[in-house]
Formats: sequence, structure tokens, C-alpha cells
Amino acid sequence: MLDTQSSHFSHLVDLTKGELNRSIFSDPAIYERELKQIFARCWLFLGHVTQLPDENDFFTAYMGEDPVIVTRHSDGKIGAFLNMCRHRGNRVCRADSGNQRTFTCPFHGWTFGNTGELKVVPGYKQVYHEELDMEAHGLIPVARIDDYKGMIFATFDKNAPSLDEYLGDMAWYLDMAVDRRDNGIEFLPGVHKWRIKCNWKFPVDNFIGDSYHGPVSHGSAWESGFEGMPRRKKGYGYEGFQVNAGNGHGFGARWAENEEQVYEMALPEFLGYEKERFPETHARLGDLRGMHLSPMHCSIFPNFSMLWQSGNMRVWHPRGVSNTEGWSWCFVDKKASQEHRDLVRIHDLQRHGTSGTWEQDDVDNWVQSTMSSRGYVGRQVKQNLSMGVNHEIDDPKSIHPDFRGRIAGFQNEINQRNLYAQWGRMMDGESPVVPGANA
Repeated sequence: MLDTQSSHFSHLVDLTKGELNRSIFSDPAIYERELKQIFARCWLFLGHVTQLPDENDFFTAYMGEDPVIVTRHSDGKIGAFLNMCRHRGNRVCRADSGNQRTFTCPFHGWTFGNTGELKVVPGYKQVYHEELDMEAHGLIPVARIDDYKGMIFATFDKNAPSLDEYLGDMAWYLDMAVDRRDNGIEFLPGVHKWRIKCNWKFPVDNFIGDSYHGPVSHGSAWESGFEGMPRRKKGYGYEGFQVNAGNGHGFGARWAENEEQVYEMALPEFLGYEKERFPETHARLGDLRGMHLSPMHCSIFPNFSMLWQSGNMRVWHPRGVSNTEGWSWCFVDKKASQEHRDLVRIHDLQRHGTSGTWEQDDVDNWVQSTMSSRGYVGRQVKQNLSMGVNHEIDDPKSIHPDFRGRIAGFQNEINQRNLYAQWGRMMDGESPVVPGANA
């Protein structure tokens, strides 16, 4: 077990060799430091504004292991508060979502407004003798809350950089998911939640750039035809890019030379809708984002991931060094027809639901990787992330002048290496924004 007070965590990540010390997946002391240095300091994804359409709407979420309530106030503004009574620490809201002006703790009845103020304390006169400072005992607000085109993020760190600075170039690429059509996106109702016996970093690692596992782990789904064969015409696996967008964020995308290749790569059931929205998307986003790049997967540091074409966003909530709780939502363009919405929902259930064909494959991989990192001998063996070291693309703009960030071929672990480099920097107490990361 490492001394978390004196160790330099960036030394556990060797970018030159592409090696990781496996203790970062199994050491309880490292996990406790992650809660402080990463989850209490980073901007974390909470949900989407379409989950709060009306005044006094709320939903509950987590920031690391801290439960929070996200509310829309009477003035239309959105706030977020630690879901913890200031008396004995009970959660004041047990529901996933709803519409409430107040939240009453079920333990002793302290009642809070949905803007955080303490309104009612039973026995305030009789047992507290009117000496309890009501103003000082409201719900604890997050330090900062903001949204990027409807995607709500918050942080507990009052000194955190702005959300725009934190997302960096990733925000520009996110438009390929959230701004393809006028009015943006919305979440379909409901959220999948499931527990996985793995360290939270394994699914983040998988989504940020592991296109290498697809033909092996998901081979049975492809061979059966269930996944849809038409989009495999272009030699799946080697035609595309991994994009390191800085600050630990990254994504992988296929490459289309023209409009016809965009349609070749579309999921068969989504082909009609892809053709419908292509002219608008191309006009809004330009050639690189509107045609050439067909995004597939991404992660935003520390624990938010997305499957672009599948209309799926998810968060990996840490639940101990060897446990993770996945939360997953479906999203669609607001202009999408009901027929397309139904297709997206069904696709999500079949492939990426808790018992989906792809999800079962991935979960088993993450569990096994976590288990192998527990033993003494196993922890002495470095994890290998050397794929593509020193083979990144020196001049991305030679491929397309609008490229941002640093890029490599589709099969390259550039994004995993930079994910763990960001992890090491933040564990050492450095800023979540890296100056010149994309220079």
C-alpha cells in the first residue's frame, strides 16, 4: 500500500513506455485520495436540462460518493446541493426525481427549501430555545454549476476553472452529439442503473479509446448479424482516429471521405434518419465535424462517457475501490420523429442496457481486469498501454485544417495514456486544466 501523503502519483504512470502501476486499481488508500483530489475538484456530469422542464422539478445524482439534489428554482435557474441534512446527515430526498418546493428529512423533520435554506426545525422554540442558527444550517450548495448546451456539470471546488476551460477542445467536438440539429438534444425518460464489481477507471478507459477490443469482445454479436453488418464494409478497426482533446478527455471516430460513406457507417436502423439530418448537420458543423468524423465513443475526465451514434450517455459512479455504479441515459435530437426515438430506445436496450449484448461483454472484461489487480504478484506486473507510443500524428492539420487536439490512428492508446497522466497530475494536487495541452 502506498503512502498517499508523500507519494507522487504521476510516477505511477509512465507515458514514455506506456505502463501503469496496477495498484491504482486496487489500493484503498489511493481510492480515498481519488475522492478528495479528483471527485471533489473536477467538473462532474449530473444530467441534462430536459430532465428539469418545469419550475420546482428535481432529480438526484452523485458527485463521487456524495449524493446531490439538482433542482430548477422558481426563477428558472438550476442549482445543486449536497443531499444531506445538517442535523444527523440523513438524505433529505430519497426519490430519483419529481417536483418539490421543499425537502423534509425523514429522520427528525428538518425541512429545507429547494434553494437550500433551512425553513422548519421541529421544536425550534421548545428544545433549541430559538438559539439554532437557521441561516448557517441550510443545505450545502455545490461551489459552481454550469451547463454546456444543456449538459449540466458541477464542482465542489470554488477555485475550479470555468467549465469552458475544463472541457477545452472537447466542447467543440461535443457539438457532434449535442448540436447536430436546431434546438439540440433531449434525454428520453428513465435511467439504467447497475452495479459492477470493477474499479471505476476501467470503464472510463474503455470508452475513451479502446476500439481495439471490439472485434474480439463483441465478435459474436457482429458475426450473428445482430449488430448490423452494413457498417462493417470499410474494414472496421483501422480507418479513423483517436483524438486527445486535452485535460484527460478523448474520443474515437471513424473517417468518411464523402456523404455516401457516412451512410455506409450508419447503423442500419438509423440510416433513414441519418440521411434526413445530414444536410442540416453538415451546414451547422462544417466538413470535419459534419461529415468526415463519425464519432463512436468518448470519455470526459473523470467519469463521464458517451456512445455517439448509439445515443447513449453514462456516468461511472465510484462505490469503493472495486465497485462501480453505472448510470446510463438515451438521448435524441429534439427534432427527431417518434419513430426514430423508439428505434434509439430499443437499440439502447438491446446493445447497451444492463443485459445488452455489448454491455455483458464489457462488464466481464472490467471485472476480470479488476480482480487480476488485487493479488500481490499481479500488482508487480505493469499494465501495458504502449500501443502507438511515438506513432502519433505530428501534424493533424495536414489531414484536415480544422482538427483540434492531438490525434493518432484509430488503434492507438494515446487517449488512455493521457487519461492516466491527468489522473496522476490531479492526484498530486495539480490543476484540472493543463496549460498548452493541445499546443
